[in-house]
Amino acid sequence: MLLSLKQAAKVFDVAETKLIEWITQDNLPAELVGGQYYFNQAELLEWAAVRRQPFKPEIYLKVNGDLNPSATHLADALEIGGVLQDVGGADLREILGNALDGLPIPDSFGADAVLELILMREEVGSTAIGGGVAIPHPRQPIILTVGAPVVRLCYLSQPLDLNSRDGKPVDKLFLMICPTAHDHLQLLARLGAVLRVDSVLAALNAKAGTKQIVEAVRAAGSRFDTQPSEIEKAS
Repeated sequence: MLLSLKQAAKVFDVAETKLIEWITQDNLPAELVGGQYYFNQAELLEWAAVRRQPFKPEIYLKVNGDLNPSATHLADALEIGGVLQDVGGADLREILGNALDGLPIPDSFGADAVLELILMREEVGSTAIGGGVAIPHPRQPIILTVGAPVVRLCYLSQPLDLNSRDGKPVDKLFLMICPTAHDHLQLLARLGAVLRVDSVLAALNAKAGTKQIVEAVRAAGSRFDTQPSEIEKAS
């Protein structure tokens, strides 16, 4: 189901003119049909989660189900993917190639294909979300036959300018490999939420290793296990 401009504005509790501004300036995905904007609900949710834009939880429940304790845990996915220090490269392509190295990407798909999809997305609009953080991902979720969701955090050896909204160069990347679209949206929603928690930000700025990052994310994420509306309230 596609949402109209009026319906989408209600999701974010903003004026329709603000939504149009996001379309033209902040890469909010929309389709222009007969002079009217329409929005895919899943794309709307992904955009909001990545940019940590508060939204009414009803759309999450409608598109993706609730955030419950038995669902995808960001800390577990990070524990599998781990943390890489000093990831370098001459350009974004090389950096992402090094960051993807070793992730459980099936041979039937291939890391090169994942890399190309991510780079195509970056050409459309930056996945940098501010604070030196980026979450490179394709416009459509990468759904691969892996046993469990995987999230990897990479600290870059040199900051990279990805046209972040706050003007800060990126020195931290999060990459995700998921077996279902549900897991993809769960992880994005959780990641967008915990990246507003001071203890998590402090760990990231200290370039903490896997153990410390997982502990910080698990502690911060516990508040989101029962109430999806907490994503909207987190600060």
